[in-house]
Amino acid sequence: MTLLHELETNKGTVSSALGKEIATKILNNNDLKLLKEAIALVCYELQNSRVKHIRAGAAKIVECVAERKPELIVSELEKIIPGLHVQEAQTKWMIFMTFGYCAKLNPEIAEMALPYAKKFILEKIDGQLCLVGAIDKYLGNFGKTSKSNSQKAFPILLESTNNVLLNEQDWIIEGFIDIADYLDRNQKILVLEFLDEYKYLPKKATQKRIEKLLKKCV
Repeated sequence: MTLLHELETNKGTVSSALGKEIATKILNNNDLKLLKEAIALVCYELQNSRVKHIRAGAAKIVECVAERKPELIVSELEKIIPGLHVQEAQTKWMIFMTFGYCAKLNPEIAEMALPYAKKFILEKIDGQLCLVGAIDKYLGNFGKTSKSNSQKAFPILLESTNNVLLNEQDWIIEGFIDIADYLDRNQKILVLEFLDEYKYLPKKATQKRIEKLLKKCV
């Protein structure tokens, strides 16, 4: 059975379990041929909404491999950029996660996703938490690669604070945590103003993130 057939029969919403299973197979067997198949399928029939589950399934495989071994993906990042033009959010958010995982190995290539990050942050609407959360994380991972890149990521993260989706604050805070060491005093003051809006939230995970960021900004 080909990878395309496996993903074709994965009806409905993309199965994370299937993507993780195939990614594990790639990692355990160093199966670069199967990985290349998955990379190609991330951009499969971009204009066809009826095969979005194939694209999303392939993107999940690539994301899982990138999380564990970004060195297997980084040279192929340019090939999945067209996937950021599709309609389905699943494919896009997994591409952003992949770019984030690979940023430390090749920031120059990872920067190719930056214009898309800015576009989607400016256009975000309710119901896109997974997409914009992945973008916030990508911005942190890209920004922490250097002082220069932090200054490219910071204004987009700051823009994200102007329209925070329900529960998105945790993702934005994580993005700021990643780049905080590179921020100047004025930038840290803006971050502290953002944190002030969430310091009374009862969610423990949010409070832990806030405490971590406060230590970097105060």
